[in-house]
Amino acid sequence: MIVTLVARKKGAGVVEAKHRLIQFLQDQSIEFQVDDHPNTLDALEPLEQVSTVCLDAVKDGVIVSLGGDGSLLRLIGHASKYQLPLIGINLGRVGFLTDLSMDDLSGLVDILQGKGLKDKRCLLEVHTHTDPAHQLGVALNDIMISAETPGKNLDFKVTIDDHHTFSHRADGFLVSTPTGSTAYALSAGGPIIHPDLDVHLLTPICSHRLSTRPLVIPPTAKISIQIGALVNRSAVLCSDGTPLMHLESGASIVIQRSQQQLYLLHPHGYHFFHAAQNKLHWEYA
Repeated sequence: MIVTLVARKKGAGVVEAKHRLIQFLQDQSIEFQVDDHPNTLDALEPLEQVSTVCLDAVKDGVIVSLGGDGSLLRLIGHASKYQLPLIGINLGRVGFLTDLSMDDLSGLVDILQGKGLKDKRCLLEVHTHTDPAHQLGVALNDIMISAETPGKNLDFKVTIDDHHTFSHRADGFLVSTPTGSTAYALSAGGPIIHPDLDVHLLTPICSHRLSTRPLVIPPTAKISIQIGALVNRSAVLCSDGTPLMHLESGASIVIQRSQQQLYLLHPHGYHFFHAAQNKLHWEYA
């Protein structure tokens, strides 16, 4: 199983880690290739004799992402399209998705030898109400609508399955997967949801109504969100933190579970509760 190394994050620490990881793969006689993006190739010497490839041409094997959760999230679209498992080596801060460490790469060898854990995660997809056949993007964590200018609130009309409609006034609105419950939704006051649960989470961001609370709904639900009038403000639609498009007054988008899925590969012994305990600094009993 050939490894494709992707390291889109910049910084001296990333360059050092990249050199160490390449040397490790060579020492272990692991077949690998390097993404030909300028950020990945940055500071690599010709003498390292690495094979390069355009990521768009990678349709088999496994992708190793070197960076933080944000780096791994940028690979979701391609990995889910071709069912390429993802391995994350954490160079960020929290790292719920990137659970390997440069301090101990033995876990990477175990995963590549089939001794790790294959973890299936659901995805969200989004399209406009007027063009349901055109998918705007997929998300592992969340789809978000927010005001482009911080502090500007928006009016939302949220409809579930064409029957139940709720109105909100907030700085933004999140539709999250269980995976995304430990991302932006957690900061917005949402609950932590185990990734094995098959649900969606709706979370208003900084709601202007004290009665507003996060809502957990079935995964089969179709979620329609319509923006109210935009006066002296603009709205933006984002997928996993990446802007997809600006929204006009009255624009309506639809979010639902994607037919595509994503597979994360973890080292032997991985457990979500243990990861949450370490990442969120819960006290050990």
